[in-house]
Amino acid sequence: MPAEFLPEQCPPSDARQDNLKVFRLVANCPPNANDFLPTKVESPHRKFTIDELCMACGVSVFKNVADILKKRERFKPLKSKKIACGTISPSDGLVKETGQPSHVTWWLQTNEPHATFREVPDVTQ
Repeated sequence: MPAEFLPEQCPPSDARQDNLKVFRLVANCPPNANDFLPTKVESPHRKFTIDELCMACGVSVFKNVADILKKRERFKPLKSKKIACGTISPSDGLVKETGQPSHVTWWLQTNEPHATFREVPDVTQ
């Protein structure tokens, strides 16, 4: 999401550039840029509290595949999604752990967030 559309103080000052291996729920295989749209873009009419807005401008990823499996099972709209794994590098944007147990919000600074992501075949555990 372009910086001019981010709310003030977003990403938060403690977000960092990092190298991370992460998992993301995607609709397409191979994943494409549409699989990395922030919630704010996917649901433009949804109302967010001030506290939620900054996270909604980022993309949700997980450091642990078991945690993303639990998320997919818990929410009916996510059940048909596939799991992709990839690497975030410092030039791809800022990241911050924003939930339990391994949820990370990624504020994109790349036009090709999907470049390193590939489907994780037959993940059932």
